[in-house]
Amino acid sequence: MPSSDTLDAIETAETIDDIRSRFFPVRLPGAGSGVGRCVDEVTFREAVGQIYASVFPDRDAYPYRPKSEELVTQYRTLHQERILMEDGEGNLMGWLKGRMADPDTFYLGTSGMLPEYRAQRVAALCYVKLLEYLRALGYERVTSEHHPSNRTAMIFQLKHGFSIEGMSLDERWGPMVKMVRFFDKDRQDEFDRRFGFEQYPKGV
Repeated sequence: MPSSDTLDAIETAETIDDIRSRFFPVRLPGAGSGVGRCVDEVTFREAVGQIYASVFPDRDAYPYRPKSEELVTQYRTLHQERILMEDGEGNLMGWLKGRMADPDTFYLGTSGMLPEYRAQRVAALCYVKLLEYLRALGYERVTSEHHPSNRTAMIFQLKHGFSIEGMSLDERWGPMVKMVRFFDKDRQDEFDRRFGFEQYPKGV
């Protein structure tokens, strides 16, 4: 659970679990009336580990090294969400996972969908529901990072109101395009002003 002004505001009305229950689990179209549900870290890792290589067949996993238990404990105090998307028979189709980056920002860290389910648009519905949920929690912005060649992911996010914020270089993942989605119009207006986007038509 996050220890922040965001959490203080939430606790005065509803807990995160209360708000989450208004959005998840979510019924998904196609795939035999599947479901998107929030799970714990152990369940998430076990499930995603079974299909990761099928979703990303050409990607090498970054080598795991033992972490400081103290740092891991601190990391676990952050607000995190792990969503599994399953078909009507309980078979895993894909996942979404993210965490609090700061009291204003939720970072979408990883997502994936098996190729045979990508045309059914189940991820889009789950994605929209997640954004609605994060806004209800009190976050002001959502961020993500993608490799420049991952056009599908970036186009998907642009269609869902994200903007390109910049680039970063990382020895683990290489060059990454940074994306941001604002929930408040004043934040989007200030972003457009600072980056000089006022002259471009919106929604084109």
